[in-house]
Amino acid sequence: MKSGALVLLLVLWTAPAAAQTSPPVVAQAPPARAVVDRAVVRFYAPEVGGTAQPRFVSERTLAFEARLEAIADRPDSVGEGYDERQVRAALDHHVTEEMLVSLAHKLIEGSLPVQRPSQADLAQVEQELSAALFDKLGGQARVEAAARAELLDVSEVEAMLRRQALAAWYIHRAVTPILHPTDEQLREVFRTAAHPYRGQSFEEARAGLRRWYVIERVRVTESAYLQAVRSRVRIVVTR
Repeated sequence: MKSGALVLLLVLWTAPAAAQTSPPVVAQAPPARAVVDRAVVRFYAPEVGGTAQPRFVSERTLAFEARLEAIADRPDSVGEGYDERQVRAALDHHVTEEMLVSLAHKLIEGSLPVQRPSQADLAQVEQELSAALFDKLGGQARVEAAARAELLDVSEVEAMLRRQALAAWYIHRAVTPILHPTDEQLREVFRTAAHPYRGQSFEEARAGLRRWYVIERVRVTESAYLQAVRSRVRIVVTR
């Protein structure tokens, strides 16, 4: 990692348990190793409850998300050596999704006549966007390797994927339709965009192209949303 990176990886392990003096001495398994995490960023905005309800980003989570940004730039890696630009991109992405998820909950739980998404609907969005993310980053195994490098377990990665899905559902429901592109849209993208399926026929590329197009539109819309509200967001790097 370059010296200007916003976050330094710091993983602390618990010290071995003190030796027992009472006989008899019984062989014991090595003590369990515990991961000590810390918040490295706090942020607040009206969309997430303002100063009364700050949100926090942990070191391991941000490091993992920075690795994903680095993998997107270097698909043959597991994101090691990420730099400050990738950390900032990961942080922007995390903050934006947290805000969109908060708005999604308010939309679902509010008084407006909004059709609540079923668990099956959200599960389908999560499955499709997860597949698109894995395609973009060179496969699920690469993402899992990046998670292991930051000592994230499966549940933490799944929580990130659920956050991504709910943020995308909110964009689709409240900002602009993005989740169900038509064949006409896909054919136009196939002809004109710099996608990773050059050299294939449209029929061969259709499924992968659809996933690629949806996740690219999600990211573009998230970025535009953050730019529109950035003046209302306060981000503090903790020391």
